[in-house]
Amino acid sequence: MKKIFLVMLCAVAAFAGVESPFVQFAPTDFCNDPHITRGDQNWQGAQLITLQVKGGTDVWLSNYIRSWYEPVADLHGNVYDMLNGQKYGYIFKDSISGFDASKEDYADKIIWGTGATTDITYYYDDNPSITATATGYFLDSFENDAEIYLVMTTLAGDGHELVDSYQHVQDAGYDTTLVSRLHNTTDQAGNVRINFGIDSVSEGWIGREFVAVYNSTASGQPLPGVLSSILIVGSLMGGYKTMKRKKD
Repeated sequence: MKKIFLVMLCAVAAFAGVESPFVQFAPTDFCNDPHITRGDQNWQGAQLITLQVKGGTDVWLSNYIRSWYEPVADLHGNVYDMLNGQKYGYIFKDSISGFDASKEDYADKIIWGTGATTDITYYYDDNPSITATATGYFLDSFENDAEIYLVMTTLAGDGHELVDSYQHVQDAGYDTTLVSRLHNTTDQAGNVRINFGIDSVSEGWIGREFVAVYNSTASGQPLPGVLSSILIVGSLMGGYKTMKRKKD
């Protein structure tokens, strides 16, 4: 039984790393579509990436945490163009039929972010007093569970192109600066790093990375990661002790 609680503790701790009211997406919330049928683009870095969003949440995007000892660079102007207008957003997976649509086919299906921002504070799991604050960009409020493709705009020096987690990549000769997509690493706070590989006009091939978090739109906000972990595990241990007494 003690082993079970140890596993539960590890599972709960995996969702730490960001202060309330925000919650991290789990690695399993990001998916490569296994049914991709794009011929010569059927390799990992070219595959589609979707994000599974929970209903009743707001989703935010920010720069990732690369170091606890230096300020977090703003996502806007340093990694992507995020401010106002049609700069970043998402597409419902269900709104695109099949796996071979061109960007022109689904351009009108993009739901754009507003450019609204807030501060998001991330912390180091092993020492929660070590924190870093990043500017978060509001993606949207989701009333129902959804699966989405993310859309970003590259910097002027990278080509200032609209790139997304559905479109074809440059490998097959498509007219785009997007050369790959990956989500198989995490940052210092444990966030999944979404990496769009860009054939930058000014820097050559480079990864442009960002992360996503969410918060509940209900009145009861999520507890801070460490506190919620303690309460959940404490509750489980209390239940275990009660069961043990009954057996005795």
